[in-house]
Amino acid sequence: MADRAGWQRAVESELRAVGRELEVPPPRDFTAAVRQRLEGQAVRRRLPAGGTGALRHRLVWRAALAVVVACLAVLIATPQGRAAIIHVFRFAGVELRQEPGPAPSPGNSASLPGERPMSLEKARHQVSFPILVPAALGPPGEVVVSDGGRVASLIYFRTPYGQVRMDEFAGQLDPVYFQKIVNFGDVTEVEVNGTKGLWIKGPHVLVYITRDGTSAAASARLTTGNTLIWGTRQVALRLEGNLGKTAALAIANSAH
Repeated sequence: MADRAGWQRAVESELRAVGRELEVPPPRDFTAAVRQRLEGQAVRRRLPAGGTGALRHRLVWRAALAVVVACLAVLIATPQGRAAIIHVFRFAGVELRQEPGPAPSPGNSASLPGERPMSLEKARHQVSFPILVPAALGPPGEVVVSDGGRVASLIYFRTPYGQVRMDEFAGQLDPVYFQKIVNFGDVTEVEVNGTKGLWIKGPHVLVYITRDGTSAAASARLTTGNTLIWGTRQVALRLEGNLGKTAALAIANSAH
């Protein structure tokens, strides 16, 4: 039952995303159309038996429409189908889009709103979710809490893979914390600690989404190397750096 409820929430979230993508025309006055249809139904009731062709035609169209709706339901129920329809896919508080995104900030000037460096112990008192530390990397070189405790970032300056960053947040389908502009061909499904994760190959534009659902333009940047996204029951994580899939999965599996 819990899986079904989660699936329903996922579908509802995707439908809301579709609604934001659609351009809705202004409302029209359907009075004349309704009157004409009612008058047409009255005429059809007076037709002889030979006039049932129109009814059969309408039933055929209804059956065809039902098939289309069923196909759309199948597409919406799968990540690949949703991406094919609306080019948007959400996972663990991250929204992936396949479209031109905002221009990244030059150099390393991009930052999250309200970034504050602090100790790991203090950071754990500033956020509402558990901060996981990967044993494979050890204590972070720097800990940054952003947007009033909404995101915690562990930054490792010296690793075998260069600088590595791990962002943590209480991510679910909604709300969205980060938006990624990617090529869906570069995204593959992986398994992290027995749960689903996403592996994104290559740099892509990353944008932070604020509490009110708008993108923080100053945060737009080009990521470094590859990215792994996964989550637990309490926290979502994204690991970024010049590291391969095997190394990334080993780091993620060691986070506790």
